[in-house]
Amino acid sequence: MGLQERFNQFVLKNKWWQPEEQVVVAVSAGVDSVVLLHLLNELPREMKPSLHVAHINHQLRAISEEESCFVRGLCLKLGIPFYESVWEKGPTIKQNVELAAREYRYSFFAKVMKEEQIGKLLTAHHEDDQVETLMMRLITGGSLSSLVGIEAQREFATGQLIRPLLEIKKGELYQFAKDNQIDFYEDETNHETTYLRNRFRHNLLPQMKEENPKLNEQLLRVQEELVYALEIVEKSIAPLYEESVTFLDNYCQINVADYVSYTLSEQHFLLNKISEECLRRFKLVISKRQQELIHDLLVSDHPNVTQKLKEDWLLTRSYNQAEILQQKTTEKKLTETYLNFNEGIYLSDSEWVGFFKENLEIPKELKTWQKKSWVIPLEENTQLLIRKRKPGDRFIMDSSGKRKKVSRYFIDEKIPQEKREKSWIAEDNQGEIKCLVPFRESYLSIRDETDKIHYKLVYLYKKDK
Repeated sequence: MGLQERFNQFVLKNKWWQPEEQVVVAVSAGVDSVVLLHLLNELPREMKPSLHVAHINHQLRAISEEESCFVRGLCLKLGIPFYESVWEKGPTIKQNVELAAREYRYSFFAKVMKEEQIGKLLTAHHEDDQVETLMMRLITGGSLSSLVGIEAQREFATGQLIRPLLEIKKGELYQFAKDNQIDFYEDETNHETTYLRNRFRHNLLPQMKEENPKLNEQLLRVQEELVYALEIVEKSIAPLYEESVTFLDNYCQINVADYVSYTLSEQHFLLNKISEECLRRFKLVISKRQQELIHDLLVSDHPNVTQKLKEDWLLTRSYNQAEILQQKTTEKKLTETYLNFNEGIYLSDSEWVGFFKENLEIPKELKTWQKKSWVIPLEENTQLLIRKRKPGDRFIMDSSGKRKKVSRYFIDEKIPQEKREKSWIAEDNQGEIKCLVPFRESYLSIRDETDKIHYKLVYLYKKDK
C-alpha cells in the first residue's frame, strides 16, 4: 500500500477534521511539511479540508528568502491561501536560537488561526521525530509524563494542534517525494552536530539501530504502554488531590495529615500533580530536587517550618497545613475576616456578605446583585469567621452527625473547580462550620435550636456576564 493510501486511511480513522473544514498547515520548505501539504491536497474530496499555509522566514540562512519564494509559489500553483511572517529579530539572537525560533513560529500560527477564525493547525512531525524526542527526554532527565512524547492531537491557541504524520517514517517521506517528483529544500543545519537533536539523529540513534533494527517499533510500544499506565495513575491520584490539595488565587494549600497517610508512590505522583498545577497556574517550575524538599518538609517531625523554594517563592508548614506561596503575597486577596452581627462587608469586588438578626440595610449599588441567604442559629453576640476553605475541612451533613469533607462534597456534587475556589466557609467560635457559601448550610444550621438566636447570613454576588 502506498503512502497516500495509508495517509487517507489515517485521516478516515482519526476524523481529525470535517470535509472542507478550514485548517492551517505549517510549511517550511523541507521534505516533511512539503510532502504533508501534497498528501493533504490529494485527499479525496469527501475527506479533504480547506487548506491554508503559514510559513516563517527565519532569516537565519542565506537561502531563507529563496525558501519563502518557493513555498509562496507552491501555494500559488495549488491555489492555497498563503500567510508569511518574517522574523526580524532572528539574525540578532545569539543564545537558545532553536527555542526562540519555535516560540516565534507558534505565536505566528496562533495569530493566523485567530485572525482567520480557523480552529486547527497541522504540523509535519513524523515517527522519527517521536523516537528522537523520547530518547532526548529519557537521557536529559525528563519526567515519566514527558516520556509520553509528542501527542497526535492536543489543544493549541483557539483550537487544536494535529500531527497527522506521527506513524510515518522520515525515509517514507523522502521516497514519496522522489517517486512523485516533489521539490523541496534540504536544511543544511539538520546535519550540524552542534544541536542536541542532530547528535541524537546522526550519531546515537544509528548506533542503537545497529543493535536493534526495530528500535523505533520497540520504543513506540513502550511509549504506548506508558500512556496507558499514566491514565491509571491519573485516575488513582485524582481523588487524593481533591481531598488534600486546595489551589487559591495565588497560593496552594496541602493537608499534611492526608499527605502522610498516603503510600510513597501516591505521594510521589501527587507532588507531580501539584508541580504541574503550579506551572499552569503560577508559571512556577518545581524541579525534582524541590519536590524532594517539599516531601521531606511534609513528612518531617517539625510542625513549623519555612523553606525558600526559589526566588520569591516559599514553602511554609504550620502543623497540619502547608502552603506554597510567593513572598510578596503578604497582600493576598482577603482570605478570612470576622463578621459581627448587623454588619456587612465586601469579600471582593464582586462579593458581599451580611450577618444580622434585624433588617440590615443593603448598599444601594448591590440591589441588582444575585442573593442567597441562610438562617444560622448561634449564641447571642457571636461572631462568624468567614474564610476560604482549607484542606481537611469537614461539616455535619445530617441528623446522624455524619461529617463530610468539603472536598468530598464538591466531588459528589460535581461542582466545577472554578466555583470551588470562589467558595467561603462560615465558622462559629467553636470552629464548627455553619455554612458552605454559596452552596449549603451545615446540619447544625438546619436543626431547630430553641436556645439560640437565629441570625440571617446573606451573600450577594455579581453574576459573571
